[in-house]
Amino acid sequence: MKHYHVYLVGFVIVTVIGLSFDISLYLILSLIRIPEAQLYYQIAESFIAVVFGYAAIKLLAKSVIAYGKLRPTMEEVLLSKVISLLGYAIMVLLVLSIFEINITGLLVGAGFLGIVIGLASQATLGNLFAGVSMMAAKPFTKGERITFSTWQYGMMPPSYAHRTLLPGYSGVIKYIGLMYTQLILDDGRVIAIPNGVMNQAAIINYAVSNTINVEFRVELPINIDFYKFKKELRSSIGRRKKLKTRIKSALNVSITDIGISNYGLDVQTMTIIENETYVKNALSEIVFEAVRAANASK
Repeated sequence: MKHYHVYLVGFVIVTVIGLSFDISLYLILSLIRIPEAQLYYQIAESFIAVVFGYAAIKLLAKSVIAYGKLRPTMEEVLLSKVISLLGYAIMVLLVLSIFEINITGLLVGAGFLGIVIGLASQATLGNLFAGVSMMAAKPFTKGERITFSTWQYGMMPPSYAHRTLLPGYSGVIKYIGLMYTQLILDDGRVIAIPNGVMNQAAIINYAVSNTINVEFRVELPINIDFYKFKKELRSSIGRRKKLKTRIKSALNVSITDIGISNYGLDVQTMTIIENETYVKNALSEIVFEAVRAANASK
């Protein structure tokens, strides 16, 4: 498979050769003093525009397809067709202008039609341009795990005191198209998000840092010593070598709120994405054991 750079270089070369032929033809025919020189120039220039324009459009479209094969998440065939249609439209207008055909009315009509279509399909065109923008910016690729949050969602109510949840969706990227992006959620369901929404979202890409925060909320009776609980918790982690090697930051235990009969704690650490489930399960067991040990020693 040819690399897309080859087609891009071919596009530039064909464009330069076509312009060179056109300039050379103009200089040659300007020296010929015959009445038909202008007509010959128009015919030859139209021929150059069609032949080299067609070749340049094909090379540009092939470069998009070749680039898409390197990144199979983009709809390279559809995008190449859009580029080809735009190129052919420009080529037709160029040939008409060479023969000095008045295309002002055609351009005005096309512009008015474009405004009507644009207003009628604003959301669709927004998703289309957002898809092209995302393919260029590449905030994520197929197979990466992300969490995205947008202004369309309000803040979710806290699941417990003094905490809030990120109003977003987490999952693995399944497909990136021109109109929609598909995400396999953590619970296995597939969600399709319009690219216009995704393009405005705050995106957490876990493939960039490959780490994730693991935390627990714990409530203890007010008569349980906080320092003894924290010491027991860290001691339990120290006895589990496998867990200790999979934790990427020191365990942080902090008091978040104090009530009349209970006080709340946050237990936090960091691990890589692949170890998230194991670390969560192991820490939940250790926290439970530490709570029982603290209750037994009070």
